Amino acid sequence: MNFLQKTYQTKSNYTIIIREAVPQDAAQLLELKLEYLKNTDTIPLFDYEYSNNVTEEHQLIKRYQKQPNSILLVAESEGNIVGNIDLTGSWRKKMSHTAVIGMGIHTSWQNQGVGTFLIQNVMDWSRQNTLIKIIWLEVYATNKAGIALYKKMRFKECGRIDGFFNENEKYIDKIAMVINL
Repeated sequence: MNFLQKTYQTKSNYTIIIREAVPQDAAQLLELKLEYLKNTDTIPLFDYEYSNNVTEEHQLIKRYQKQPNSILLVAESEGNIVGNIDLTGSWRKKMSHTAVIGMGIHTSWQNQGVGTFLIQNVMDWSRQNTLIKIIWLEVYATNKAGIALYKKMRFKECGRIDGFFNENEKYIDKIAMVINL
């Protein structure tokens, strides 16, 4: 299913393009992921645990392009990728109507509306995709901005696991959220 790119203005009046990732984005996308993984306390992965190289990132993008219930979008400003969101549909037949969201924004672009643009575009794409009926995500209970964004997009809390994440020797609850399309 094709994705038509869209253009937005951030809160600081920068132009952002939301578009589907292409294999040529591999190096920039990998650089972005390593940047926000190094500087986050809301994603349960350290930068050194993300083991993809540019070739593997290229292959990852191609896999997303081939899956009918998945998409990988990037937020771009002046040729630089500043955020990404993946909607990963289940490969299992019994769950192929479900997809999980993963998202990251460059630290210097956070709180500018980029996450809202990315989620809104994934939601719009999903509503046009006849395969997807349920979108879910997991979020740190301490990620108040993320939770507020997901609630704004009409996600509902559907579960919690106490002490699931170990962030700097402090245990943090995991919240699962869902939206039925």
